[in-house]
Amino acid sequence: MATMKAVMAAVLVMEKEGISHAFGVPGAAINPLYAALRERQSITHILARHVEGASHMAEGYTRAQAGNIGVCIGTSGPAGTDMITGLYSASADSIPILCITGQAPRSRLYKEDFQAVDIESIARPVTKWSVTVREPAQVPQTFQQAFHLMRSGRPGPVLIDLPFDVQMAEIEFDIDTYEPLPVYKPSASRKQIEKALDLLQAANKPLIVAGGGSINADASDLLVEFAELV
Repeated sequence: MATMKAVMAAVLVMEKEGISHAFGVPGAAINPLYAALRERQSITHILARHVEGASHMAEGYTRAQAGNIGVCIGTSGPAGTDMITGLYSASADSIPILCITGQAPRSRLYKEDFQAVDIESIARPVTKWSVTVREPAQVPQTFQQAFHLMRSGRPGPVLIDLPFDVQMAEIEFDIDTYEPLPVYKPSASRKQIEKALDLLQAANKPLIVAGGGSINADASDLLVEFAELV
């Protein structure tokens, strides 16, 4: 089985999950990930002027085309806290984005260190999942689970926090056997659909209130067709 740095495994997983663009600002604690991105040359990086801007850019990228997943990258400490506004915006509008932050080495976690802020706890209320990866071998599975959660059910953002020493650690990983997890998408039952049709037929002036999910699901044409029938 191939041996590689954990951050290289993360980049390979993102490739398999269809990521082609990322937005961010480099910094010491996340530079190993940037080095892996530069080595692979498979994901185009757009340099933001501010890390909060990177999170909003990622959200806009997801919104631009059905199937997109925006990725934003920042270093440890204030970079993660700056992206909270973008994560909240994505969470409120059910927009899947992946936020990746660097973190101080594990030995400095939960200490009075400006660059070792507990971003996992801070981001938890505004994400579907917020996690600090504490074991290097768990990096591929963590990224796999992140994409599964972002796309399943009600879409939303995920934050993955990567301590510096976790990024640099060597792990065994076989990308050739990697497959994305099946996405869970709830659907209406026949009885629920029939009930909705009965309500529409009984209405004198039916009103359709369609949100951005119609665009994210690439269902705009179907929505127009349905509206014409109603």
